Amino acid sequence: MADKRDYYEVLGIPRDAKEDDIKRAYRKLAFKYHPDQNPGDKAAEAKFKEAAEAHEVLSDADKRQRYDQFGHAGVDPNAAGGPGGFGGFGGFGGGGGGAQDIFDMFSDMFNGGGGRQAGPSAGQSLRAGVELTLEEVRNGAKRTLKVRRREKCESCSGTGAASGSRPIVCSGCGGAGQVLRQNGFFSLRQTCPRCQGRGKTISDPCRACDGGGLAPKSVEIEVAVPAGLEDGVQLKLRGQGEPSTEGGPRGDFYCVISVKEHKIFTRKGRDLLVDCRVSPVEAVMGCEKRIPTLEGSEKLVLPKGSQPGDIIKIRGFGVPEAGRPNTFGDILVKVVVEIPKKISGREKELWEELQKLRAEGAQKEDASIFTKIREWFD
Repeated sequence: MADKRDYYEVLGIPRDAKEDDIKRAYRKLAFKYHPDQNPGDKAAEAKFKEAAEAHEVLSDADKRQRYDQFGHAGVDPNAAGGPGGFGGFGGFGGGGGGAQDIFDMFSDMFNGGGGRQAGPSAGQSLRAGVELTLEEVRNGAKRTLKVRRREKCESCSGTGAASGSRPIVCSGCGGAGQVLRQNGFFSLRQTCPRCQGRGKTISDPCRACDGGGLAPKSVEIEVAVPAGLEDGVQLKLRGQGEPSTEGGPRGDFYCVISVKEHKIFTRKGRDLLVDCRVSPVEAVMGCEKRIPTLEGSEKLVLPKGSQPGDIIKIRGFGVPEAGRPNTFGDILVKVVVEIPKKISGREKELWEELQKLRAEGAQKEDASIFTKIREWFD
């Protein structure tokens, strides 16, 4: 845990960064270091996982608060001194350092390791980026992802041993995958260094998988992306990761959603923002405009006397809320009055005439107000 970099440093953001800044920074790094973009590059894969871990913590308000207060220990369930941990006396029901952990520790001490036995580890989880258009966010989408993941080696049926041989029980741990280490008064359970926790050793490894039991394979994964997802959301597909070599469940597959910038609309939750540019005459007199939507266009009636910055809603043409496909937001149309930089001679005459009329009207209004004030004092 001491070797971990600061999560803010990983994403390249300040400590007071907003939620959108966190998502934007993570999205940039995820696409830069994604394994599909850097096949075989272990350094890029490590940076991808590091960015994903930082995003998972900083995008969660509770986890971020604990991280800001306690550092990595605040979000590590195995940290002894973190919130809820044994060193912090965080209660016997919390994650990390609860009553069961204490019970296991004393079971190890007095029973020679008779505490909980860890179950077989799950397979490796995988991640891939899925880019959506705003239209697909509104309606949902389907993707067929071509990925390379490790499957059970066909040459050795996943055992890791070459043909004619088989794995043998590890002599260091007796097949448990863990060993006890005496540390003064305490006995601590640790991963067996001889078999790396697998509980078995292989004297003649399979050449096809180098004894790992898994070999790379190209597969297609069908993904149904629901409507309304936000940029940076991770969609979890259970059991679509790599298989376990220890008899545990398969890992999961995470689709990291990114939403392409739209050339017309800006998204704000369920609503879509768009500008409507009108002339001063149209703003004063009112007019009708065709406003684009994600599925065509709609008529907008601009009322007389519309002001710059006014917002007019076109209801039901936004995007839905995630998990609630029929809760569509609105299109928010912002009135933008465009002042012409060049006008013809006739236009200039009309503007000057209008200016004169407006000035005369203002004088009459001022005179009327002055008269009322004078009458009030008389």
